[in-house]
Formats: sequence, C-alpha cells, structure tokens
Amino acid sequence: MDSFKKLGLQLVKWILLSLLMGVMIGVMVGGFKQILSTANHYRSTHEKLVFGLPVAGVVISFLYVKVRRNAYSGENLLKSEVQQAAKNIPLSMIPAVVIGSLVTTFFGGSAGKEAAGVAIGGITGDFLSRKFHLSDEEQRTLVVAGVGSGFGVLYNTPLAGAILGMELVLKGKFHYEALLPAFLTSVISSEVAKQIGDELITYPSLELGALDLTLILKLVGMGLLFGLVAMMFNGALDLAPKIYSRWIKSPYIKGMVGGVLTIILFWMAGDNYNGLGQSHIALAFEEPVSLIEFIWKIIFTAVALGSVFQGGRGNPTFFVGATFGSAIATFFKLPVASVAALGMIGVFCGATALPLTGIMMAIEYFGSSHVMAIIIVMIISYSISGFYDLLTHSKLAKGKKEIFEGQVESNGN
Repeated sequence: MDSFKKLGLQLVKWILLSLLMGVMIGVMVGGFKQILSTANHYRSTHEKLVFGLPVAGVVISFLYVKVRRNAYSGENLLKSEVQQAAKNIPLSMIPAVVIGSLVTTFFGGSAGKEAAGVAIGGITGDFLSRKFHLSDEEQRTLVVAGVGSGFGVLYNTPLAGAILGMELVLKGKFHYEALLPAFLTSVISSEVAKQIGDELITYPSLELGALDLTLILKLVGMGLLFGLVAMMFNGALDLAPKIYSRWIKSPYIKGMVGGVLTIILFWMAGDNYNGLGQSHIALAFEEPVSLIEFIWKIIFTAVALGSVFQGGRGNPTFFVGATFGSAIATFFKLPVASVAALGMIGVFCGATALPLTGIMMAIEYFGSSHVMAIIIVMIISYSISGFYDLLTHSKLAKGKKEIFEGQVESNGN
C-alpha cells in the first residue's frame, strides 16, 4: 500500500509541475514566437535592414560578453550542463539568447529559432527545480521536458518536441522517467501558445502511391541524398567558426565581419536566403526550384552562425532540405510537394541526429498515411549523416557503429 501511495504522490507531483511549467513555457515561448514572426515579416518587406547586420553583430557580442559566455553558449549550454545534472543554469542566458535571435532575424541573418525556445524551456525547468528543491535527477527531468516543450511550441510539433527533449539531452540513452512530464508539459505549452494567438503552419499530406519495391528503392535513394546534404550542412557550419576564430579574436570584430559578409552575399544572391526563409520553404512545396538554392542557404547560414549570430540550425535545415527535395523531385518522378516534405525533415533528421524526433515531426506535419516511407527516409538519412546534434557539434555519447552493432552491457560479465 505504501508503494502505491508513493507512486500516487509522484504522479501528482509531476502532473502539477508539468502544468505549471507548460503554462510558463507556453506564454514565454509562444510570445517570443509571435514577436519573432512579426520581426521576420517586417524584415522581408524591408530588405535594406540587412545593412544594419554589422551593428547587430556588435550588439550580440556585447550581450554575450556581459553574461560572460561566448556566442555559442546559447546553443551548447543546455546539453553540456544537463548531462552533468548541473544546477543554476544562469537566467541571464534567456535575454541574451532571445535578444540575439530577434536581432539576428530582424536584420536578416540566416538562422533558425529553436535556440531561444530550448533555452527558455530548459532554464525554466532548472529554475523550478531550484525553487522546489528537487534532486539532480528530477532537475534533469524538468530540463528535458522544458527543452522539448520550447521546441514543440516553436515548430508546432508538441509530440516531436517531447521526444526531442529526451533524445537530444541524453544521446545514446532514453530517459524513460521523463516520459510523463515531457509529453504533458509539451502538450500543455503548445495549447497555451495557441490560446495566446499562435498561428499554425500547415503542410500538404504526402502523396507517394503504394509502397512497392520501386518506391522503396526511391525512398532509400532519397534518404542517402538527404543524409549527404545533411553532412554537407554540418561540415560547413562546423568549419565556419574555426575559420573566423583563426583570423579574428575579438567577438565584436567577428560580429561586424559576419554582418559585412552577409551583406556581400545579399548583393550576390538576393534576399531569399536571409532571415527564417519560411516563404521560400513554402515555394519549394509548390514548384521545383533550382538546385543552387540549398547551396546558397548553407553558405548564408555558415557565415551567420559561424560568426556570433543566434537562432539555431532548425529553420536552415528545413530550407536546405525542402529546396533540395523540390529540385530533385522530377528525377524520382514523385510529386514536388512530397519530395520537398521528405527532404525538409530528412535533412533536419540527418543534421541533428534525431531520428525519432524526425519521424514524429514528419507525422505531425504530413500525416501518418505513409509512415513506413517516412521511417525509411529518416533512418537512412540519420544512418549516414555523421555524429552531430542540434545544440552542439560534439560527437554523440554513443557512436552509431556501436548502436547498429546492438552492443548491450552485461550484468557483471
């Protein structure tokens, strides 16, 4: 009887904590998302704002110098500190990452939006764990739930967000204890965000036909190509900060140079690759686009994120994957919208090393009528794309070779 009572109290505790955190994250991340969308829309109609990007780089550098962290901390902080069950993730990271993301998007830097969302969610979880004097393991659980909820709100994928929190923070493991708070917090935060005015982005359903041998071969081929593009994306974004750091030591100068280089790219290629790029992603679903589109986006993103600009890699992987898929759709003799859809999430999955999140996200966006096709593409893309993840360019805790060999630790043998 005591064990049932203890279990009941645990359930009540996690339900109440999930409700509280879901409301907080829904309001904060949902509000941030609306402000970011407004900033991106305004920028898209005022292209000359890009000329303010060098000054924006200096502002972002100043923010990170003030909080005594480098400009990559917004993306790296949570993973490194949560894995160590570290307490007291600084609240100052929230304004630094939020302002950095808004400034980057408003002036046209090529970046995503998840860095601020996962920072708000993760730091909220850590803050509540300190307020309620929770253990290190409980703190980790709350941060896992917060990270996923923030992502889920930003991308309208509450179920994928819940999976992401567990899959991202503890690579090579799965934090089953976090299942209840992760899913409950993510669903609640997404619902709260809707109530305060969040607008959903809708995508067309997949139209691939019957799953026969011909289609399977096409899916494998697409998965391989999306994985290779993901490797190209990660390689460029990992190389860029090394090039900056080799020649430039001052973060202020690095920010200015990143802004100037983006202006030069803008003169060369136009405005399609600045900001979040959501309108161009939508275009890729409607008609085939040029194969050069995804290459330009990789270059723009590497220049911005390799410098000091903030936002994350999520939206750029969507852009790269959707435009690449759109460009190769005729080769596979499949509808443009369907190949763009698989490319959008396939490159995201490969670049972030989040196969379960990618599968769930694709189902939430495009429906479950072709779930086996989704699984094939995501697993193939993930399998060949390397060992990197969303928040840092560190290698996974467990290499893919070990995972595929099915190595299992024995009990005392």
